[in-house]
Amino acid sequence: MIVRIVCLIALIGIFQPISLPAVAQSDAVPLIALADPAVGKKLFLRCKACHTINKGGQHRLGPNLWDVVNRKVSDAKGFKYSSAFRKLSGTWDYATLDALIQKPRKFAPGTRMAFAGLKNPAQRAAVIAYLRTLSDTPAPLPESTAAPATTAALPAVDEVKADFDGLPPGAGREETHAICGACHSMRLVTQQGLDADRWDGLMDWMTEKQGMAELEKTERQRIVAYLAEHFGPDRRTRQRIDPMRPSMPAMPMMSPPSMTPAMPPRR
Repeated sequence: MIVRIVCLIALIGIFQPISLPAVAQSDAVPLIALADPAVGKKLFLRCKACHTINKGGQHRLGPNLWDVVNRKVSDAKGFKYSSAFRKLSGTWDYATLDALIQKPRKFAPGTRMAFAGLKNPAQRAAVIAYLRTLSDTPAPLPESTAAPATTAALPAVDEVKADFDGLPPGAGREETHAICGACHSMRLVTQQGLDADRWDGLMDWMTEKQGMAELEKTERQRIVAYLAEHFGPDRRTRQRIDPMRPSMPAMPMMSPPSMTPAMPPRR
């Protein structure tokens, strides 16, 4: 009987939520009050492939992030969290959000998040400042104790740049690189050679069948137009005409289920 009781206690302990991992002193939190949410919104583009941000928005590959600041961890109603998050308890305060955004796989070992993290504390501060605005009653800003030399590193909107993996300039390049590149190799995306209607249909399929977050109408239109213009059915012709444009090996057009690998709807 005693042995059974001891085993039962041990099993209960295994399934009890554990506290959040110890969060080191954050170098981003003191910058949040000084950060520009518009910069955070721009940096957040890649996150929108998996997360919705509108009030009452549906969960997708990740949970809806409306009112996430100071929300309990793994407490988005209706979202099926992975075991990496189900075993955690606590709240998403500023320091905890910073630790997650800095390196998700270190914060929650075993997470299926594809996002590698943001090393730059000023950029993380901007993202958190933006997340704070996603609420009817935004949480109070943390006190800023940042040194002048640190605050000088805060980026402006027009300073947020990306390599774009060789994508040609044009309207929609930024959204295409951030949102499509969150889950897919841009080389694979740009080899499809689809026209606007087929790109649009593919977006529907990825949203309905693969759990991609539904994009804002203008963002989706810009992505579809960009891909159709620069990587449409006639891309090989245009590449032959323009010898300065790097060529890509041809690849047969794929049906939606073959183009996009299934992704588990869990974080």
